[in-house]
Amino acid sequence: MEDDSSTVFEVFKGGSVVFVGLIAELAISFVAKVVIARFLGREIYGGVSLGITMMSVISVFTLLGLNNGVARYLPRYDTPERRRGIILSAFQTVVPLSIAVGTVIFISAEWIATVLFNDPGITPILRVFALIIPLTSVVRLTISSVQGMKHTVPKVYIKNLSLPICRFAGVGVAIYLGFYGLGVAGAYAFSYAVATILSVWYLYRSTPLFDHDVVPIGAHRELLTFSLPLLVSAASWLIFSDLDTFMLGYFSQTGDVGVYNTVYPLAELLTMALASLGFVATPVFSELHAGEEFDLFSNVYEILTKWVYLATFPVLAVFVLYPQTVIQITFGTEYVVGAASLVVLSTAFFSHAVAGPNSNALTAIGKTRLIMYDNAAVAVVNFILNLVLIPRYSVLGAAVATAVAYVLLNVLYSYQLYQVARIVPVSRSLLLAAAIGGALGLGLNGLSTVLVGTEPIRLLLFVALFTPTYALIAIRFGITADEVKLFFEIEDRLGVDLTPIRVLGRYLVD
Repeated sequence: MEDDSSTVFEVFKGGSVVFVGLIAELAISFVAKVVIARFLGREIYGGVSLGITMMSVISVFTLLGLNNGVARYLPRYDTPERRRGIILSAFQTVVPLSIAVGTVIFISAEWIATVLFNDPGITPILRVFALIIPLTSVVRLTISSVQGMKHTVPKVYIKNLSLPICRFAGVGVAIYLGFYGLGVAGAYAFSYAVATILSVWYLYRSTPLFDHDVVPIGAHRELLTFSLPLLVSAASWLIFSDLDTFMLGYFSQTGDVGVYNTVYPLAELLTMALASLGFVATPVFSELHAGEEFDLFSNVYEILTKWVYLATFPVLAVFVLYPQTVIQITFGTEYVVGAASLVVLSTAFFSHAVAGPNSNALTAIGKTRLIMYDNAAVAVVNFILNLVLIPRYSVLGAAVATAVAYVLLNVLYSYQLYQVARIVPVSRSLLLAAAIGGALGLGLNGLSTVLVGTEPIRLLLFVALFTPTYALIAIRFGITADEVKLFFEIEDRLGVDLTPIRVLGRYLVD
């Protein structure tokens, strides 16, 4: 347990920092999306969403998967020559490529808007997002360097704070001045410019990238050999995470894209806990695998997966039971037509979260080809489903295609992780907590329906009753005695007060 505690503590400590930063990023970004959606309306918001998606997709291709290679190889070397070689090789490859591709997209923006999306009015928006592509490459490679160096605070400053804060401020100014769609695109450009400046500052201060006294050991071939299969995986991943947005723009209307891009970020909140712990878990898993500490690897994975489930289930309950109210409170009545899609996507993202950091673990083990094959196969399935469902069911069809893809992918990941490392993410205590929590949610929803007629009030009553009761169930049935001891160790080493957990969990230890 001592080794488990120290290793999980390392992930928890770094993950808690990332989690706080992620909460801040999601909160600010979410409010910004709500403001954009409410003030711009479905059509303009849909055009901005297409620009954002295009930028994100192209940025992934220009990275060539090297961000994953940097995150994996940096913790395996401790000499400045090797570390500078890894970071420098990545930037020398990615930056020129991203500039070239961004230029091509900028020139082709009118054709893309007219031919692919049937909306020439979004041409200026697409051009602004094309200019952002090189900036996103710098920021993403820097975040991978932060991850590989096992630093968490710079990632919070660069990605979780500077980007959403500057974007939110820019969006506010744009809407106030009446620039609307083009102004919002400019706000994104401004935020990435600030994040790029911070990224260069971090690389200068905390990595040997700009230390010309250190002779780098080139790693171009090593990085590309490892990373290119992950590029195929990333491309496949984008097919079933972003292709739906593009196909909605092609087969349907820009307004439908706007609706889909309100329910999608809501459902994506369910991956928040997994994303924060997964960021720190990758280098830790890599070290454990390199040291052949396989039992510890499995134990850490199981604990992290359980914690992700316990943190995620309450959000799922609210989204599945009260989708219309959630959308109406956040984005407004205009987007309530996406309620059924929110239920479908929430279920999909929940399955993704509770499967645990399976892709992080497979990457750390070095099974990038397995990830590539899985993603490619699921991408084909997703493309076919989108092609069949979107023309007929529009937003709901896109949601169903995405849900099937996520479930299938996590089944493949989890099965193959078991085959290569004998890791099973589901523990007995997790299943017990899931059964009791599910019964509790259904029971309290029925009680709220009987007592209250208005759905917003029912939602408030449900949350008020469910939250404290679920917390007790999670502690009593979801957390083992060893994990309670781990909480106590965290209390001592972090100097934080966890008295409520100590009181509720004491009898488990005794």
